[in-house]
Amino acid sequence: MAKQTLKDWFTQKTPEQLTAIIMDYMGDSPHELDKWQLVMLNEQSGTSGLSIANIKQLITKALPAKEVFDWHKVAAYFDHSDEMFAAIFIAIDKLPVDKQWQLVLHALVRLNKVLEQIDDSGGFRFGIEGQLNQRLSALFNLQTWSDDEKALWIFEHYQTYKYDIFPAVPEDFSLSDEVNTVFLSLCASEVKQCIQSDVNLSDFNGKWALQRLIMPLITQAEHTGDWREKSRLMEVTAITADDFIKISQHSINNNDQLNAERWLKKAYQQATIAHEKKSCQQYEVILRTALKEYNKAWQLAWQLFNDNPSFNDYKKLESLQQSIGVIDSHFVEKAAQLLANCYAENSYGGITRNADALLDFYLYHQELNKARLWALSHKAELNTLRNLADLIVVSHPQDAVDLYYRVIMVIIERKKNSAYQEATDLLLHLSNRVNSANKALVTVMIGDLIKHHKAKRNMMKLLKTHFEHCFK
Repeated sequence: MAKQTLKDWFTQKTPEQLTAIIMDYMGDSPHELDKWQLVMLNEQSGTSGLSIANIKQLITKALPAKEVFDWHKVAAYFDHSDEMFAAIFIAIDKLPVDKQWQLVLHALVRLNKVLEQIDDSGGFRFGIEGQLNQRLSALFNLQTWSDDEKALWIFEHYQTYKYDIFPAVPEDFSLSDEVNTVFLSLCASEVKQCIQSDVNLSDFNGKWALQRLIMPLITQAEHTGDWREKSRLMEVTAITADDFIKISQHSINNNDQLNAERWLKKAYQQATIAHEKKSCQQYEVILRTALKEYNKAWQLAWQLFNDNPSFNDYKKLESLQQSIGVIDSHFVEKAAQLLANCYAENSYGGITRNADALLDFYLYHQELNKARLWALSHKAELNTLRNLADLIVVSHPQDAVDLYYRVIMVIIERKKNSAYQEATDLLLHLSNRVNSANKALVTVMIGDLIKHHKAKRNMMKLLKTHFEHCFK
């Protein structure tokens, strides 16, 4: 109703009065002036459209070069760009396809340039970025270029990474079979030249550039099911142990056991540091399992575990045993002893990263009594202690309370309000977990916390809010 009333009011105004209203509305805003000027130019240009030079000027106005870092200012910058481009696209669409292509590409280059000085971590450019990328991709196949020209353009923009903001090449361009064939031929030719020039694969950039050229060829080999060609292409850039392991795994996946072992041997030859040698050994377990050489697989896996035991590696061993059958009937007992030896305390009074291995092992196997006795005489990670305490709170309430006490004391010592809240939440959780007969155990523990931390007023305030009876 209000909208219609306002519309009726506007219709009563003279052209001069309406012009005055519009000009007052625009005021001194350059954004509004630019937008309405563009609307006017679009209308005046008729079907012929604006010139390329004029549209480029408008693109510059829509994407002015300036330093913008404030979140709100960046948002306003791209709000203006979006409004301007809504009209710019109308002007572009009136032009022949080749001119449209030229202008959309120009706008993308401009967007990349201005983003060098704009902190758009909020992603406000995504609207205009998406429209420009989509338009460029759609216009590509409308060009009257030959297949060779299209393939060359794709190759040049694929080989050299020119812009951060750009459609994915070649994925976003829906290449015809003919153009794709020429593109792949260009990639293959460039790969051949790189090999002949003896490109330095030890240099990361050199290796990556060659791998990038090979990627479309590998994709094509996968598409046609030519796994041998894929192996050949993978070999071109293979230099590290990990490279040869990947080729070996590819061979196994295609039932080429003989070559799989050959590639593993090359991987071992390239392994010069401990980490690489371990990677080779870990992969060999997979290979021996695939070859059904179960005893060799198990012996190697056990040796790896024996050299560097951890709870995660124990679970891998268990999984291996489930897949190949039991080879060592005493595996679990022997693993437990090795995991016990993982326990170590650091110079800061805490424990090392792998120290909880045996405790995790006990919890994994639901051996709660062993886990309880271990935790009572060893340090452990707070989350592990809490999880254990929750599991034994019914069967061993005093021990559960003692474990919670250890956890909460550490948290309180962080001396932050967030830590005090976390400690209070844990106390409430524990209080709800114990049965009524053991509530007194929690009360005693809270009393001890009050005694040791009464100087921490914010902590005391929280305790008094939830456990006022402990202060009496």
